[in-house]
Amino acid sequence: MKFTNLIQIAALFFLFLSSCTEKRQNERLAETMKIRLNSDSSAIELRDVPAHIIEEFLADSLDYSQWSGFFAVYEESRDPEMRDFQPALSGTYIIDEGMVRFQPDSAFRKGRSYFSRCYTKLLLREPADILGAGKLSVNNSYIELRFSVPDK
Repeated sequence: MKFTNLIQIAALFFLFLSSCTEKRQNERLAETMKIRLNSDSSAIELRDVPAHIIEEFLADSLDYSQWSGFFAVYEESRDPEMRDFQPALSGTYIIDEGMVRFQPDSAFRKGRSYFSRCYTKLLLREPADILGAGKLSVNNSYIELRFSVPDK
């Protein structure tokens, strides 16, 4: 009986340690990936995407809803409470030299505010699972960039 209890305690201990490791990996991923407006303010770039994620994206074609579930750009809402309920801007996703670039169908408007999010939580899963699921859950595990297109 005591040996069984010892095995159960050991299993719980290792389960606890593995859950702590996942949180640290997610924090590191959010720290290394960066979102930025490109030099001519025509696209948003997600840089430093892990190589295995890029490889999976290149191996399988994603439709727009799958892309926007992973990396999306939104026009900033005037009502802060409605910010998380707006549709993503439509556009094209391009994979180029280890980054993902979003080019909107209509150019970003000068003087308007936008924000872009990359949902990082499920990047810790196997890449095939991300592609197979079709969408990522939103639970505040994302990196975000707020930006405005400058008047030139």
